[in-house]
Amino acid sequence: MIYDTLIIGAGAAGLAAARELQAAGQSICVLEARNRVGGRIVTDRTYGPVELGAEFVHGDRACTWEEIRAAGLRTRPWGSKRRFARGGRLLPPDDPIIARTYTLYELANTYTGPEISVADLLAGHAAPGDPALGFALRWLANLEAADPAHLSATALARERADSHNGVGNFHLLDGYDCLTTHMAVGVPVRLNTPVARLIWRPGSVVARMARGEVLEARRALITVPAGVLRAGRPAFNPPLPADRLAALGAIGVGHVTKLVLWFERRLWPEFTVLSTDGQIATWWPVPGARTPTLMGYVGGPAALRLANHGESGAIAIGLAELTMLFGDAVRSACLGGRLADWSRDPWSLGAYTYSPVGMGDARAILAAPLAATLYFAGEATVTGGHIATVHGAIESGRRAAAAILADGPIPTNF
Repeated sequence: MIYDTLIIGAGAAGLAAARELQAAGQSICVLEARNRVGGRIVTDRTYGPVELGAEFVHGDRACTWEEIRAAGLRTRPWGSKRRFARGGRLLPPDDPIIARTYTLYELANTYTGPEISVADLLAGHAAPGDPALGFALRWLANLEAADPAHLSATALARERADSHNGVGNFHLLDGYDCLTTHMAVGVPVRLNTPVARLIWRPGSVVARMARGEVLEARRALITVPAGVLRAGRPAFNPPLPADRLAALGAIGVGHVTKLVLWFERRLWPEFTVLSTDGQIATWWPVPGARTPTLMGYVGGPAALRLANHGESGAIAIGLAELTMLFGDAVRSACLGGRLADWSRDPWSLGAYTYSPVGMGDARAILAAPLAATLYFAGEATVTGGHIATVHGAIESGRRAAAAILADGPIPTNF
């Protein structure tokens, strides 16, 4: 059988595209290397739903809500009570460090000048030893999964301005994986099927699997994460053009490490999110878990440093820092933990992308169809304000599907 379109990857982008193409009458097949759908969406249910990957619905107008409502999933708004801790102690809400932190953070998000890195921008507005500078840089490193020394303040502010997903953040109480499971209903997905090579010419794609199986199609949509594409998986024959490879190399692949700790009782005061100067830059309580649960989140280069300690080492670090903050009872109340290291995940090789200084139009170049045969989707191909998000991935899948359908049948004399 020769399919109309092969889709590589069963994450949010691939599933969104698959549904559009299938609804239009195309014969499709989704090939997924993992043993599950969802990609960088994965939910742990040891003590109720806890997200090891994507966690929030960002904005009350994000396209994700269409899928949430169709699946009948429950949500809860995330609060806005941010606390700060320094040296193992909570700062009072009126500490001047906090006000300076917010000022620096907003400066990066609203910058309009010549291109400059976030680190260089903020260094010009704070003394090197100012703890507010450290808090602001860690906050931005976490959000963007980026090294602030490379993160473009110009691109960051533009992406914020271009966002039209609304306000607020929301948790999926049933688990984010319920969303992609719903999206996959009726979609022909083949799990445990990594694609080793794509042999292509205009109007023809041959996908060779790692186990030697071969599938043919007229087109292929590649939704593989940027980190995996950079690693040459799948390989392309002939290779992708030089401008496409340069674009792929110009996009920043960010790093995130998440540390989940479960407790038999709550031992911390109420907060939505806690920013610290420790190795675990951010903590927040998980609302959908059956037992009190804290999520530790680290983005950027610090994520790699935490992951290098391994799961047991990271748990020990987390408990030591929480003990300083909330007392010795933290240790005895801990039921266990789990580490999610996205940079070592073989089918991710990074968390989500960010926009470094000098990236230019790399996202648009990567997103452009190639010879009306190869198409690309995923959060790395988003050119507006919704990069690094699930709703951005869904939008990219729909965009790629629309392009495939608009291109119509490929002429035999292409």
